[in-house]
Amino acid sequence: MKDFNIRLIFALIYGPVMLLFAWLGGIYLQILISIVALLGIKEYYELLKNQKKLRLHFSFLLIATLITHIFIYFFGINPVIFLLLFFLISLFIIEIFHNKIDQATPRISYSFFGLFYISLTLEFLYLITELPRGNYLLMFLMILVWITDTAAYVIGSKFGKVRNIFKASRNKSICGFVAGIASAFIFCFLGNTLVMSLFHIQLLSSWQDCIALAIIVGIFDQIGDLIESTLKRFLGVKDSSHLIPGHGGILDRFDSLMITAPLLYFYLTILR
Repeated sequence: MKDFNIRLIFALIYGPVMLLFAWLGGIYLQILISIVALLGIKEYYELLKNQKKLRLHFSFLLIATLITHIFIYFFGINPVIFLLLFFLISLFIIEIFHNKIDQATPRISYSFFGLFYISLTLEFLYLITELPRGNYLLMFLMILVWITDTAAYVIGSKFGKVRNIFKASRNKSICGFVAGIASAFIFCFLGNTLVMSLFHIQLLSSWQDCIALAIIVGIFDQIGDLIESTLKRFLGVKDSSHLIPGHGGILDRFDSLMITAPLLYFYLTILR
């Protein structure tokens, strides 16, 4: 009960703060995302150092994260492929001068993965706010993710009989997985209608948009959690860190948004 109370208290702090920054958008949201990304990179670095005895180039990762965020803030997402290519080449150059060939390939691979998985994906939270009604869309996405996670956890814990369907998360049940998908569909359509009725803000303009967002959140929200669980199982840890009492670390808290935000942005800008 104590752990639940701690988890609830920090959730009540975390939720309004994230919604506030999503509503503010602009440089305020960008600064917050950059701080979150830097903390996530630090967690990632510490996990590999402690669990796999692999020391990445920490300073490079921090600088590359900041450059990525500054670059996207001023120039957008389109040229970022060239920036990532530059970072990849830079990692090879660093290893050449580092003169420690035995772990060069793992260091390059894990460093590039960290930049992509943490630094780049988090930046889509900011990019969504640059779209029409983007601030409200990001807030809506966050709320849907929290509802889906809660429904999957509560219903899965209470009624889930068939478990161990994913080796990455042995407590994940079929019942909980389906409950997460169902809650995403229900609250996506319901929430979109309520926002339009109460605030006269049209978040999603068609039923196709509602279905797309419900699929993104209902399915890929949970896949995002499983991706991070896979990483933690590989590293042999329960939480990415103990930074947030009751919630684990930055990667534990943002794993779902790191997958759903890029997918929502790609749907709204390319597939729609």
